[in-house]
Amino acid sequence: MPARACANYRDYRTELETIDEILQHSGLDDLIIEQALARRREEAKNDATYHKSDPAFALRVRSEFRISILRTLKKGTSVRDLEINLADSPMEQWFCFLESFDRIKAPSKSAIDRAKNAITPEVLEQAAGMLLQKAASTPDCYDPLIEKALNCIGLEVPPNLLEVWYDGTCHSPNIHFPVDWVQLGDCCRTLLKAVATIRHHGVINRMPKGGTKQLLHDLNQLSIALGNARRRKDSKRIRKKVLRELKTFARRMARHARVHRDLLEKHRSTRTDLSEAQAALIQDRIGRVLALLPQAIKQAHERIIGERRVPNDQKILSIYEPAVKVIKRGKSGAEVEYGNQLLIGENRDGLITHWELFEDVRVDSGRLLDALKKTEDTVGAPLQRVVGDKGFSDEKIHATLARERPGLTDHICPRSPAKLSEKKKNDPEFGESQTRRSQTEGRIAILTNNYQKGRSLSKGLESQRQELRWVMLGHNLRKLAQMLIAERNARNARKGRAEEPRKKAA
Repeated sequence: MPARACANYRDYRTELETIDEILQHSGLDDLIIEQALARRREEAKNDATYHKSDPAFALRVRSEFRISILRTLKKGTSVRDLEINLADSPMEQWFCFLESFDRIKAPSKSAIDRAKNAITPEVLEQAAGMLLQKAASTPDCYDPLIEKALNCIGLEVPPNLLEVWYDGTCHSPNIHFPVDWVQLGDCCRTLLKAVATIRHHGVINRMPKGGTKQLLHDLNQLSIALGNARRRKDSKRIRKKVLRELKTFARRMARHARVHRDLLEKHRSTRTDLSEAQAALIQDRIGRVLALLPQAIKQAHERIIGERRVPNDQKILSIYEPAVKVIKRGKSGAEVEYGNQLLIGENRDGLITHWELFEDVRVDSGRLLDALKKTEDTVGAPLQRVVGDKGFSDEKIHATLARERPGLTDHICPRSPAKLSEKKKNDPEFGESQTRRSQTEGRIAILTNNYQKGRSLSKGLESQRQELRWVMLGHNLRKLAQMLIAERNARNARKGRAEEPRKKAA
């Protein structure tokens, strides 16, 4: 450590050292390596292939695991910035097991990005559950096959995982506002870029003067005209006229894309330097957009020319994120949101005990029973208290909990104001649980705004789920480290106060 390091550096270094300690004492490092070796054994053709470069393989797996954790801890920093930091920072090199006696080989941005998917989702979820169990407050929360000790992380007051606060939110992907004609423009732009890539690699077919650059210019002019039409006195007529031109332009782009796709398939090996996989990626991109193009044209026509509403289940909200849904929660400032439902469960200390990202849209109460079962599987014991807002309240849910889970305290907020006032008056613990529930809103804001910068940059629902797995694991590691550091500071303070009278007496 530098001789006169600033407070922020000292705090950051202490946090990384504590997280490193937790990872080693909890056995997460060993778990990741064991699972990677087991998968390598399955894929190996023989023993010689399996044992080849064993130490180097284990070190690479551990480094990939630590790099992904560090990327999460740095709250969504770009792979380029992390690439620079890992090449320059001895402290972060030490945390990621990159330091060496003779040389330091820092990973590239591509290697950093691949590290996110180097560990399978099943192993990540097992690691997250194992971390929670190692920090459990009672032996009942523990998996005896993993560890017989009560708490091996070192917490004097381990967190109670049997009280869970649930809440839901909208998980937003990186998309723009779903304007109908913008979706049509995105289709044309994607097709144009794919055609330009094919032509760049040697497959050329007849096109208008100026090629793809001129067509992209024409597309931008049409988009600008549609965007500025609202400011005109006869905006409705102008918007319809420009949209008809855009529909004609989109059909032209579709024809050019089909021709170039077919030519690429026919002449890839003779005219281009593209591999079969690269060509397949371009062809798949064109085929996916061509499949969506008729629906995008129809949607824009119905909304602008026909002036008719399109049902939500028939809308294209984004050609790049087809799993996005319309979520109406009636929140102030966000009456309608675009994304996917994310359910979060946290304990009193702020540790995430359950999370799930859904593709369909349902009320929160319809997901509660399944969430309770999955949370109990994660923490390893039956829950003792469940807390939620009015969205989780349902008469059938309350009756089911009372009948099937007599040991579970139901502190879900009722929908009726009269019942809410009565329950607060008669049950002080219920009032305390509802007061604590406001912190869950803050926890969701921390996860979505701090760790993901307000929206997920991953493409596709499965990739977003993998990103969330790292976010939840990194968040819990940081939270446990903060708890451990706070306990140590308090213990040192008590020790200092106890030694002060002795020094005065001496």
